[in-house]
Amino acid sequence: MTDYIEDPYIGSEYEDIFNDWYEIEGARKIQQLSRQLRTFFNYKTEVIRYRFRPNPSLAKKDITTILYPQKQEIESLTRDFISLLREIKKNGLSLEQGIQSLFFDNYKSPLNILSEITKKLSMLLHYFSEVNLHNHPRFLKFIVVLAQNIFLVKKCLNAQFSEFYGELEINYNGLEGELELLLENTPSVKIKIPKKQLEERLTS
Repeated sequence: MTDYIEDPYIGSEYEDIFNDWYEIEGARKIQQLSRQLRTFFNYKTEVIRYRFRPNPSLAKKDITTILYPQKQEIESLTRDFISLLREIKKNGLSLEQGIQSLFFDNYKSPLNILSEITKKLSMLLHYFSEVNLHNHPRFLKFIVVLAQNIFLVKKCLNAQFSEFYGELEINYNGLEGELELLLENTPSVKIKIPKKQLEERLTS
């Protein structure tokens, strides 16, 4: 029987590779999570700016021409998002149960599509957080409701960060409530979520 003597240099090499990978991947993930926090605080700021706007009756109804293509894109992706969530939740499953069943049954195609749509919506969510949406309160509310559902999906797709995404979902829910009260107290702004109440709150 030949004795196997582990080469300490090989172990050290693998450890270095792992540390390098962890540093790159960890830094990327931290950057993503940090951006999502910044996005939330940007929307929180927009709600505050809407609350303390100089003219309470002033609320622009239309998105500017510059933002219109992105608005069309996020609305189109939202329709795809809604359709996919409906498919996942068929047979009376909750969203979490539906996504879990996809993992258990190894249905990679719908999971990949859901991940890709969620990623694109997250990018647009961040994009709109950098503009003055307090001038467009109805669209701001649409975005806030959508954000809740994006982070609910992210919570289901990313088990290791589920608590983080769950907290963001709760925070956006609170932000929606705050914005809804403000809109109720502004007669010139009708509370309206596009697409049939955002398809019954994105399929509930």
